[in-house]
Amino acid sequence: MRYSLLALAAALLAACQTPGYDYEARIAPNYPQAAEFRDPDVGRFRGPAGDVAEAEFSAMISQITLDGMPWFTQSGPQPDSLYEGGVAIDGWESEVRYERDRRCVEHEGLFNCKRQGIVETECTNETVTVSVTATLVDLGANRPVFTSVQPGSAARDTCIDIAEYRDGTVETGTYRDPYRSSYNPYDAPIGLVRDAVVDAVGRFRYDIAPYNKTLRAEIMQKGLIPEEQNDTRFTLAVDATKNGNFLGACAQWDELAREYPRAPAVLHNQGACAEARGDMETAQLRYARAAELASQIPLMDDKSARPIFDALERVSGRRYDEELLDSSRPKSGS
Repeated sequence: MRYSLLALAAALLAACQTPGYDYEARIAPNYPQAAEFRDPDVGRFRGPAGDVAEAEFSAMISQITLDGMPWFTQSGPQPDSLYEGGVAIDGWESEVRYERDRRCVEHEGLFNCKRQGIVETECTNETVTVSVTATLVDLGANRPVFTSVQPGSAARDTCIDIAEYRDGTVETGTYRDPYRSSYNPYDAPIGLVRDAVVDAVGRFRYDIAPYNKTLRAEIMQKGLIPEEQNDTRFTLAVDATKNGNFLGACAQWDELAREYPRAPAVLHNQGACAEARGDMETAQLRYARAAELASQIPLMDDKSARPIFDALERVSGRRYDEELLDSSRPKSGS
């Protein structure tokens, strides 16, 4: 039953997605400057659990891959850069919950319950939040390249039994409002601080190195001009896309583009095919031309043409990412 529900949820999610063509893309880090430094070292992270931040950062750097290959390389006798920073504890809070539930309170044998009762419990949920700051330093120029701050949190639940009642004498469920407290962050449990730091350091992954991501080149399902709207081949190509017939759909968009060279939705969908094939230059040209034509349609609804401009922005970003990553080379010591 559980797997049937998961399959149904996946099917519903797929049905809600705009049809298009999925492909793998290389995405530049959130701080593009980081791509220039392929041989970083990890320095000191000051503050509570700073040693954890240092160890986690080093481990993360050693495990980062792109296209299945390690991204960071030891290309010279000395590292070209250094990551250093600090840890700050932002908060330590707790919430106490009061609940009653029915359970076996007396056993007769290992799997035989002799008597059930209502057990009253007091559960304390503690949460610690931290901020980890990391700065990339160019060792050659002795200057900071960028600084990023990431949040992290960790929680733990502790429950104790505080009372027991005969079954049926009291209601089960929550019997008191929760009680919330805030404490001095500097007194936070070190175990939770360490776990929160681990959580925060993991968030730097997309700041410091490129990554692979599945993107979707979505198609337009409706035409913007009469030629597109009235040609049944447009609808057939949309249906082919929905059914996963990539080659058939793209061949249909090519045919329609030859017949209607000023049809913006057709050109957009032709660009989606080029994008999915990895031909970002052609895709950008098709999206740009589609955007130009859509802008010329009198009283055009901005919402109808929005996919064209979104696609043009997306592919422009992909071309930038590819150029940035292709130009990134490990620095040699020679």
